[in-house]
Amino acid sequence: MNRSTARTVAVTTAVAALAGVPVVVGAAPNVDDFVVGADEAAASARSLDDTGNMIFIHPDGTDAAYWDAGRIYWEGPDAISQWDLLPEMTIYRGHMADQLDGTSNGGATVHAFGFKVDGPGSFGTDSGAEDVLGGNVDPPRSIDALSGYPGSWLREAGNAGHPIGIINDGDIAEPGTGAFLAEVATRDDPNGIVAQIITGRPGFGDQDQDPVVVMGGGEENFLPAGTRYCTKAQIRRSERRAEPIPLTCLVHRPAGATLTAEVPRTGGTRTDGVNLLEVAAAEGYTVVRTRTQFERLRDGVASGKVDPAELKVLGLFADEDIFNDEPEESLIARGLVDPSVSVDAKETNLVLFGSEPGTPGYRPPTAAEMNELGLAVLQAHAERTGRPFGLVSEVESTDNFGNNNNGIGALTALNVANGVIGAARDFQADHPRTLILTAADSSGGAPQISGFNIDDEIPATVGSIPVNPTGAEAEGEDPPQNPLDGRYGRETAPFRAAPDQFGQELPFALAWTGGPDFNGGIVTRAQGLNAELLDTALFDRFDNVDVYRMAYLTLFGEALDHPTGRVAPTRSDAPAAVDPGLPGQDPTREGLAP
Repeated sequence: MNRSTARTVAVTTAVAALAGVPVVVGAAPNVDDFVVGADEAAASARSLDDTGNMIFIHPDGTDAAYWDAGRIYWEGPDAISQWDLLPEMTIYRGHMADQLDGTSNGGATVHAFGFKVDGPGSFGTDSGAEDVLGGNVDPPRSIDALSGYPGSWLREAGNAGHPIGIINDGDIAEPGTGAFLAEVATRDDPNGIVAQIITGRPGFGDQDQDPVVVMGGGEENFLPAGTRYCTKAQIRRSERRAEPIPLTCLVHRPAGATLTAEVPRTGGTRTDGVNLLEVAAAEGYTVVRTRTQFERLRDGVASGKVDPAELKVLGLFADEDIFNDEPEESLIARGLVDPSVSVDAKETNLVLFGSEPGTPGYRPPTAAEMNELGLAVLQAHAERTGRPFGLVSEVESTDNFGNNNNGIGALTALNVANGVIGAARDFQADHPRTLILTAADSSGGAPQISGFNIDDEIPATVGSIPVNPTGAEAEGEDPPQNPLDGRYGRETAPFRAAPDQFGQELPFALAWTGGPDFNGGIVTRAQGLNAELLDTALFDRFDNVDVYRMAYLTLFGEALDHPTGRVAPTRSDAPAAVDPGLPGQDPTREGLAP
């Protein structure tokens, strides 16, 4: 009997004894019963209504091999990362209702609503029929969550008075955060998604409470098309005077825009004429868009000059994603290199995050910094309201750099994700009634380490490895080749691991399975309140729907049954029974005008 089975036997025995049910010693425990496991935790350590804060961290696109590569490069093959320190773990299953590979929008919807949905077209909705064998529906269905609530667990928490927030190192409309607060017909509607995040879903009006923390990229989706960019003088004057930068101009151009022959003078993507920055400010948000503004706000909270319990933060630190997800060779060709950083630096001199030197987006706040501030604000609101908070924090860069097969970008993004976990672990150490749960819906590019023996001659540049032989190679044909990635892309110097226990810096390259998202190899880890359920009730099967069940148990104290054989019911009750927003429609609250 292994450790997990022994623990589960004890769980089942304890619960049965409490309920007066006879127990057959040695009988196979019902290890699939999440509710039983939750009851055991309640009986042995706390009451079931002993709820706490919920931090869901989604390092998108990361599997076990991806995490291994990041640890090896930044900390060494014998080191221990922040991810490694999360004490509870199990294998994650991420298949959709209609395909085995997880998708960002489908996976996020499952995490948010607790039911399997179709992968390609779902975004806070289900593009599959209520009869799972009935194929697709167009437009997607508005759905209820596993609890029966017309919305995600994050929306249910917010509307029940819990402080809620989202943070993303991509743009905030990314599915990993957007699908928790917005319900749309397609992920290709960032303007509609951010409007629902700030002003609520169609048909709900003021029932949808505002998230108190919204930070990431995506400034362009908040202002109408044709909006002028702020001048450097405007930005510097506002920063010097500690005043808001005018909300009628854009701070961030696309990365590399100032290196082009014709620097764009206007931007913005909204077609409804709404200035969503002004709407947000009217709803009480403090809008910050540069590192200087961010640091002033963070320092004000830390010093007590700014009361975080009175604060709602909207941070927008890039025009779209905060990272630059394209191949290394493309970044070099576009001039996105930082001359202040040595070409030999471990992080390379590529501008992987933010925009080029001399622009307002240069060296933006890191995801870890955003999470540190966000957690301080959310905890202050939780203490004032007497209700635990919910935070969804996504590191999207891990997925997108992987999808673009950018080796140093992927490794750097993994380091970013490790920093976010470190910030959450520091917070949980001070606030034990908090669950940290991590999962990814797929493996972006599925990278693998291809090492070189340090006792042999190390190649000056990485080459390629044979892949997918057909048998014809025996007749003299060259086998197909998979190009390897070095520090600056193909045919560049190998990576060097951080020192191992013997002080060696072992060389390696990265091999990519491909560009898409792949299934398999995902590990979910946890720390804090309810984390032990990963090693008891969920050790043999942790499904993507279990993200929802863990979040719901933590925030509301209720353990919900696994929805075996069921898909999300179509929403029917007014005012919830509204069609999901479509691109071009005004999805903002009723009465909101440009």
